[in-house]
Amino acid sequence: MSLVRVFLGIPLPRQLQGSINVIQRQLQTEIPAARWVDPKNLHLTLHFFGEIEQETLEKIRVSVLSVIGCNRPFQVEVKRLGAFPNQRRPRIIWLDLEPIDQLKQLHQDCSNLLHQAGVATESRPYSPHLTIGRLRQPQPDLTDLFHSVGRRRIGTLPVDKLILYESRLLSSGAEHIPLFAVNLDEIDIP
Repeated sequence: MSLVRVFLGIPLPRQLQGSINVIQRQLQTEIPAARWVDPKNLHLTLHFFGEIEQETLEKIRVSVLSVIGCNRPFQVEVKRLGAFPNQRRPRIIWLDLEPIDQLKQLHQDCSNLLHQAGVATESRPYSPHLTIGRLRQPQPDLTDLFHSVGRRRIGTLPVDKLILYESRLLSSGAEHIPLFAVNLDEIDIP
């Protein structure tokens, strides 16, 4: 039985990808050990499913189609830099999003529909963010750097489309292949 590694995400427009890439280039000189996410792979993850069976893809597709009826397009602002687990011990470098209430509601609506279809989702609380880089080795405290580079508004993310991506892990980095897309402003067709 073949498995496919998938996640449900929101794509970023090219202009926003470019703005984020400018920040990545600024940070490269200060954080040379980081692996930066290729701008064309930047996305906002709603649900990461991991490796699933092909038959589960259809359940996810039907669930995502159902989201159209209860959500309308909206926008969020992409703002300051952050890190997981924190800026003093960074492993993941990310950009913050505001406001997050509608994103959390969209995530919850998807979760409810996925659970109804029998698709398991992550149990951790949803923390919307845009991952822009990863660190394999511990780095020094980046708090001052983040304050100097990432205090301005970076751009706007339109939340108007959901894409189910296959994520292939390659030696050169992850490759994200769209499997299915739905626009939030479409009419729900039973």
